[in-house]
Amino acid sequence: MTFPAFRTHVTSLLTAGSLAAAAVSLTGCGVLGPSYDVKMEVAGPGRANVVYSFSGDNNGKTASFQKLPWTMAQNVGFGFNQVSVDNPEPGTSCRIYVDDKLKDEEKKPNAKGYLSCSVSLKG
Repeated sequence: MTFPAFRTHVTSLLTAGSLAAAAVSLTGCGVLGPSYDVKMEVAGPGRANVVYSFSGDNNGKTASFQKLPWTMAQNVGFGFNQVSVDNPEPGTSCRIYVDDKLKDEEKKPNAKGYLSCSVSLKG
């Protein structure tokens, strides 16, 4: 194989790989399937450590010592969405909206002291 032919072959492989990677990443955002506007809220007095994850985010994120109310929104594809607060002050609540419709709301922590809301979106 000559150098120009080799370069064309490598360029074609790189382009195909990039397109495949883009297709996989866009599928999670709903570009190749349904997409949803998800908004998470934590309301209440004072501050809280808010842990949250949107569809496609396997690691989750922590917003430390946030003044309440706290909100975060993202357009996502199918998958699991969750927001939680560890040992919330009395009067704290969480909500998750999907396309401006309330899908989950919690006002009382569970037995382990977590206040948590979650919504699973199916493609």
